[in-house]
Amino acid sequence: MSDLRITDIKTYIVPTVPASEVTYNWSGTKQFLLVKIETNRGISGWGECYTLADRERSTVTHIEEMKAYLVGSDPCMISRFRNWGYNLFGERRPGIDLFCAFSGIEIAMYDILGKSLGVPVYDLLGGPVHKKLPAYANLGPDGVKTPDEEVSMARELAARYGYSAFKLYPFANDETEDEMIARIAHFREGLGPDYRIMIDVWRTTDARLALSVARAIEKYNICWYEEPIGPDDLNVLRDIKMKTDLPLVAGEAMYGKRWFNEVCKLNCVDYINPDVSVVGGIAEMCDIAAIAEANYIKVGPHNCNSSTVSLNATIHAACTMPNLSSVETFPWHEEIGDKMSFNQIKVKDGYLELPDGPGLGIHMNEEFLKSLEYSPRPPKTWKLFEEKI
Repeated sequence: MSDLRITDIKTYIVPTVPASEVTYNWSGTKQFLLVKIETNRGISGWGECYTLADRERSTVTHIEEMKAYLVGSDPCMISRFRNWGYNLFGERRPGIDLFCAFSGIEIAMYDILGKSLGVPVYDLLGGPVHKKLPAYANLGPDGVKTPDEEVSMARELAARYGYSAFKLYPFANDETEDEMIARIAHFREGLGPDYRIMIDVWRTTDARLALSVARAIEKYNICWYEEPIGPDDLNVLRDIKMKTDLPLVAGEAMYGKRWFNEVCKLNCVDYINPDVSVVGGIAEMCDIAAIAEANYIKVGPHNCNSSTVSLNATIHAACTMPNLSSVETFPWHEEIGDKMSFNQIKVKDGYLELPDGPGLGIHMNEEFLKSLEYSPRPPKTWKLFEEKI
């Protein structure tokens, strides 16, 4: 217990591009949601919630509702908050938006606790087992790219940041099965044998197609095959795992240790990719990694958030994991990250260094955050309801 008390909880929604420039590629829909907890002693903490397009304000509403209970409480009582959030406020039936809200608040609490004690968060977790963390670059389905453009982008990122692993989205280009397989083959041929290639299926609704592509690309030395289907049927996921030699990955759409416990017990995957800003925060992330370790499953943290608060929180949790694989990064978030923060961590020689300083070790530019006005995204045109010819 401490003499710190929460006096206010603020939120900031940060668009990656202005609403007027939205194209509905990832750069046009992604908005970051930051949480700032202020205390009576002037120590503040920063957190970040994962956001889903058009649902950012629903997560803000969850935070506002919890704020009524949390103002006046001790921000260092993190275990109590986690128990209260899941069992009482969430009534043991919270959804993903509420778990994202939990995550942002919990991360900010850890930032405060570390600052109040003068130690980095990873020391509160028992200390790091890794001095630096391998990173991979998400190339993203940010507009349709030709196979040659994908190879050029990867080579440029390898030269600039030292990346040796890249994630592709062949299912995002409205291509035939043969075209998708040819795209992956071209990427492998263009990069050569020394780079790791990750394929994100992004939760297709066609399990047969996901399996067929997986079998066809086994010869290209793919290091992981991510989310061949959605997270709702673990038996189908396990069935796909039994029928392909590709290492399967799932977890970014899941939240809470209980869900991950089922994934690990059923031996559905070879890797999990939980997101610290989705699953419930830093402590939940570490609990999930421990469950995975006990089941001989590796962890490759998902991180489709900003390259500031969430990335730092991910690094603090990930550096304590013996079963860590590599950390996801989004190179195109770097530009806005430099505006949001004075000291965002950047990939160097293919690795992420551990943050310096107490707490998360991130120094945010709150004046920039205050200057941003929220603008709703224009309505989407849903492919699901368009007739295919």
